[in-house]
Amino acid sequence: MASTPTRAVNLRRQLAAITALLPDAVGAVHRGELTCIIRLQPSPASQIYTVRLTYRHGRRPEVMVTDPPLARHAGAAALPHVYAGDELCLYYPGQWKQDMFLAATVVPWAAEWLMHYEIWLVTGRWTGGGHTHAGAGQ
Repeated sequence: MASTPTRAVNLRRQLAAITALLPDAVGAVHRGELTCIIRLQPSPASQIYTVRLTYRHGRRPEVMVTDPPLARHAGAAALPHVYAGDELCLYYPGQWKQDMFLAATVVPWAAEWLMHYEIWLVTGRWTGGGHTHAGAGQ
C-alpha cells in the first residue's frame, strides 16, 4: 500500500507561526521561498545567536548561524553535526515533513543544537546525538 503524500504547510502560514513564536523574527516569502532571520538564546546563560532559516517546498529547511561566527573547539578541525557550509544538521533524514510547522520543529531543534554546540565548545564532546559526519569535530 502506497503512503499518501503529505500536504505542505503554506509558506506564509509557516512565517506567521515563526513570528508568533518569536515576535522579533524578520522574514519574507518571495518566489516560493521563505527566508527568516531569527534570534535564539538556547539558555539564560547563553549568548544570543542570529540564525537564518531558508525553506522551499520540496527541499529540506536550511539553517545557518550568521552571528556570531561559530567557533571551533581547540583541536577540532570542523564543527560537529553540520552539512557543507556549516549548515546545521538538526534531524535524521525523513524526520521532518513538509506538513510540519517549522516553528514547532526546526526552530526548537536549532536552539537545542546551539545548546549542544556550547557544551561541545567547552568539553570537546558532542552530546547532541545523531550521526557522525565525515570530518566533524567530535
